[in-house]
Amino acid sequence: MFSRRAIIALGLAFAALSLGACAQPEPYRRLEPRGPATEVPLARLVEAYNNRWPAQFKSSQTVTLDFGPVTRTFSALLIVQRPGRFRLQGMTEQGLKIFDLARDETGDHVIFKGDEMSDQAVAQISRDIQRVFLDGFKGVPSASTRNSCHRLEGNTPRFTLRANLAALNQDLLLDRAELHDEAGRLYALDNYEWTADGLRYPQVIVLHDSGRQSGSYPYKLTLRINELVQRPAPWPERTFRPER
Repeated sequence: MFSRRAIIALGLAFAALSLGACAQPEPYRRLEPRGPATEVPLARLVEAYNNRWPAQFKSSQTVTLDFGPVTRTFSALLIVQRPGRFRLQGMTEQGLKIFDLARDETGDHVIFKGDEMSDQAVAQISRDIQRVFLDGFKGVPSASTRNSCHRLEGNTPRFTLRANLAALNQDLLLDRAELHDEAGRLYALDNYEWTADGLRYPQVIVLHDSGRQSGSYPYKLTLRINELVQRPAPWPERTFRPER
């Protein structure tokens, strides 16, 4: 278990991350599907889920962590290079750096972490970034429909990942994703306030975590994307393996 001090520090560290017709209520506008759900080829569902974010982009975000009675708000700068690379910097509202984390095919690289940051907290930050922006389906998925959403399900020996995608004109957009194990749901990820100014993406993402994977307590992470810019070419190698 974490101490209260470590839990609050962990909350400050989660800077990355981070249903209407399909799930839990939140005070945000959900995606409104156009027409009833009909059968969609499985390959198209998998492609829509795995390509829900651009191949490479940068974004600035405001992140709010609700952990029991404690609420913390802070800022994050994120660079993503799919399929599995990112660079994340977290800052307090006063602009003080909390951590600087990079990930590539060899794993996580901690460039900076404040005195209150633990190795476990850094690992959990990396995990939540991957949940929101990078995770894809593994194993053999199966397709179905639920209400006005298209259901996609992927299975591994330990986990089941379920996603609801809603049709909006010719696009299939992620409305909700859930990860389950044998004991039940580990987390749920909801997408709200979609924008369509040249690039469709949710401006608000809410992650509900059960706490079981962390050996901690449940929390809610609300990620508001303030700006997102696609990059036409891959990021330089030093972005993800900077010199110390």
